[in-house]
Amino acid sequence: MTYNLRGVAIKMEKLRTLLINNDFQVTNANVKEILAKFLEFKKIAGNIDMDIHFLASYLANSFLEKKHSVSIDLSKAVGSSGIDIESGGIIAEIKTTIPYLENDFGANQKKSIREDLERLEQTVGKVKYFFVIDDRAEKILKQKYSRYYPSVNIINLLNE
Repeated sequence: MTYNLRGVAIKMEKLRTLLINNDFQVTNANVKEILAKFLEFKKIAGNIDMDIHFLASYLANSFLEKKHSVSIDLSKAVGSSGIDIESGGIIAEIKTTIPYLENDFGANQKKSIREDLERLEQTVGKVKYFFVIDDRAEKILKQKYSRYYPSVNIINLLNE
């Protein structure tokens, strides 16, 4: 599926309309109606993780254009294997993970993050980035992981 800003905007408008036009107060008497509204919300939202990754990729592209005058292919399949960004000697991963624990990632999150950081550390590139979209993720990565991957710059796209 191709992701673009227009598609995300349409989805956001549908979600906004659903939320504005419905009462979501839950009572014993309306559980069936609330469940139906949740299902409608889920249908509209679809695979929201892919939208989040696309939007993070868009922000990464803006960052790289500004900092390095390099553009990335935003039509690349979201969730495809391998390094997310390889352009002009710059390599990067985009991680949209929200930490499971208050001060660390969950076990599966740690495994995935370490694999991505290891791949970046071992790949030749003039600049390496690990893009995140969450303040806690950035803090945890900088405090607990960055010393093991010294060539990788951790960047929170929402703070750029």
